[in-house]
Amino acid sequence: MTSNLTDANSEIVRRWWDSACQARKVKQYSMARTVTDVLLDYLDDVTRNAIHQVLAELPQAWRPSLTHSRTVQEALDQVFDLKCEIRRLALPNALPASWNWYGMLNTR
Repeated sequence: MTSNLTDANSEIVRRWWDSACQARKVKQYSMARTVTDVLLDYLDDVTRNAIHQVLAELPQAWRPSLTHSRTVQEALDQVFDLKCEIRRLALPNALPASWNWYGMLNTR
């Protein structure tokens, strides 16, 4: 049989341990969030610089006016759109880039 004091002390220690575990989890989350934010900022800068370098290599007529993208994904989406537009300008009579070759085979 345990005394009320022992039970109370055990409860205090358990609650302290729970809060210490929660504090560690919050600290780990904060550290992971900071590291991933730094990585995304780095990727954002690298992506923007790479896109500007590629655009500088294109003929003036093919250079689009890319809008300012807020995220790396938006910038990459614009690059994929640019690829389609360059193909259209360079090969106006070619099949579209999204041509479904396999769909044609199945229509016999």
